[in-house]
Amino acid sequence: MSWRIVVISKRAKLDLQLGQMVVRGEEVTKIVLSEISTILIESTAVSLTASLIAELAKRKIKVIFCDEKKNPSLNCPLCQGHFELV
Repeated sequence: MSWRIVVISKRAKLDLQLGQMVVRGEEVTKIVLSEISTILIESTAVSLTASLIAELAKRKIKVIFCDEKKNPSLNCPLCQGHFELV
């Protein structure tokens, strides 16, 4: 059951490791993906790996990106089956 809302407010790199999201910033933090419902990225200095993005979509975890004023600017709804590869 997912219940966590994770807020990333400082420079960090987010990647996937053994079913956990690894946040590499001032400290390294690991969060089990099955506990996460939403990720709010407040900083514009955050990078995500493609493998993490794919796993977040697979698990239907919502990702919200904010602009430099910390206002939500992009809400990534999850694509589930209604797309065409070109």
